[in-house]
Amino acid sequence: MKKYDTCKGDFLELGPHINGNEVTVTAAADMNRPLSLELYSRQSGMRLYSIHYPKDYHLGSVYSLTVKGLDPKRYLYKLKSGKSDYIDPYVKTIDGNTRFGKRDGMGGFESPMPQIKNNRPGTEWEDMILYLLNVRAFTKDPSSKVKSPGTFAGLKEKIPYLKKLGVTSLLLQPAYDFNELTEQGTNKRLNLWGYVPGNYFIPKPAYSSGDPVTEFSDLIDELHKNKMELLMQFYFMPDDATTFILKVLRYWVRTYEVDGFEIMGASLPVTEIVKDPYLTDTKLIFTEMNADDVYGRSAPVMMNAGVVNSPFMYDMRKFLKGDEDMLHAVSKHLLEHPDRNAVINFITTYYGFTLKDLVSYDRKHNEKNGEDGSDGSDYNYSWNCGDEGVSRKKGVNSLRLRQMKNAMMFVILSQGVPMIRFGDEFCNSQRGNNNAWCQDNKISYLDWNDLERNKDFNDFVRNLIALRKEHPVFHARYAKKMYDYISCGSPDASFHGEQAWNQSFANYNRHFALMYTGAYEKMPAGKCDDDFYVAYNMHWTGHRFHPPKTSKGKKWKICLSSGNGRESGIYDEDKNELAVYARSIVVLQSV
Repeated sequence: MKKYDTCKGDFLELGPHINGNEVTVTAAADMNRPLSLELYSRQSGMRLYSIHYPKDYHLGSVYSLTVKGLDPKRYLYKLKSGKSDYIDPYVKTIDGNTRFGKRDGMGGFESPMPQIKNNRPGTEWEDMILYLLNVRAFTKDPSSKVKSPGTFAGLKEKIPYLKKLGVTSLLLQPAYDFNELTEQGTNKRLNLWGYVPGNYFIPKPAYSSGDPVTEFSDLIDELHKNKMELLMQFYFMPDDATTFILKVLRYWVRTYEVDGFEIMGASLPVTEIVKDPYLTDTKLIFTEMNADDVYGRSAPVMMNAGVVNSPFMYDMRKFLKGDEDMLHAVSKHLLEHPDRNAVINFITTYYGFTLKDLVSYDRKHNEKNGEDGSDGSDYNYSWNCGDEGVSRKKGVNSLRLRQMKNAMMFVILSQGVPMIRFGDEFCNSQRGNNNAWCQDNKISYLDWNDLERNKDFNDFVRNLIALRKEHPVFHARYAKKMYDYISCGSPDASFHGEQAWNQSFANYNRHFALMYTGAYEKMPAGKCDDDFYVAYNMHWTGHRFHPPKTSKGKKWKICLSSGNGRESGIYDEDKNELAVYARSIVVLQSV
């Protein structure tokens, strides 16, 4: 066996680096344990050589070793600290780990150089329709009818569907090479969600049909070709250094031209990330962020930060099922539009119930998770509409459909960035499981047959998104000021009760209206937008509204309703009276 000459490395950068016929591997390690570089044959997978790092090859707790005459294409490697070997966290390629549930990978020395031909679209926050999905669960079911189920290539095949729906931006649950193996006692389960540490620089090989780098870069290129964005969730540990986190994020932007991230974990260096000069035109989403702490009294040159608006989800769920004293919170959420960061509004997300389950279950049904139903939140703020689970009752199913439409209207017609959980647009169900992180099966996989079964609802969501995108009053660049600052006769936005200009947010009320005046927003062609009057009624009885007058020479007309048939609402022009059915929303447009 060949013996390689070695020397001290340059310590310039952690990870493997190739320089001609020399390979340098720099690693942070426990100084109390011996460190070695374990070389494996790329062809056979057999370990061939173990090269020890001399004790004096360190700078602080960082060791650097250069191996001369090593052909990086012939070898793979791991690091070994004491008796434990592991994949270098800074590797950019991995051989193996291609089967979900089997961790057999080893690191490569090379760095990929994908070619992204199409530029990032640079969609403004207010123009986004964000779509959260799990790469594997999205197309793994045979009903998806893609060539490579559960992969980046399978997701790429669904781009035409997503574009037709109106989606502008995808948000992927962890798609780096996380460790999906988990074991709690004798309970062995696969982690489908991926909110665990992993090989942060590598697209997950198990999400590809062979070459994760090519498939992932092809996905991004196709999305950018269609003027769509790709954002990724990354979960970091509290002890991950700021320099490491920034290195990871910069790498994905530089190498794969991703459009943004949702950065998750405790004790995140939010200010450092937001202000990093490499990321100023990259969308950065956090669970929480204090704009004053980040910016002081100044405003960002480019607004690159967003916040996940969890209070929106909880308050809107309460309003949806008819809780009292919700109007103050709901009215705030509908118009919330900070000037220094975006807000991401949603009513469902990766944890908790899907939209269909939100209106079908009063309690969680997590028995198949193997924890005796003790996992998952007990506070879902859901309502089964009178029957737990699958129902054959016409009245129950009609109400559930209306409630799902109401929920979508809450999200899509709010001023923040709307986010849809994958499958909600065609009534996907997880059978009441509100914590399906370990369900690598049909509980989590989308059943694409639901798309045809629930075509009418899917069409409703598509038309709702189109309405938002067409009319800037629903996605204004700046927050509504709530007064008539252009002297057109009405404020840019205003709240109303059953009588025009007479709002009542009393704790017992469950209905109100919100009017947008189109004169404050310009359409792409330059003309003023239309006026819109949105009547929200989450009461279990109908109410009659009397909207303000429209712009001169125009009349009100119902353009959208969450109801069907007689539940759709009736507008009597002579009486200027809008009858809104129980638990429904009606949108009037000036024509």
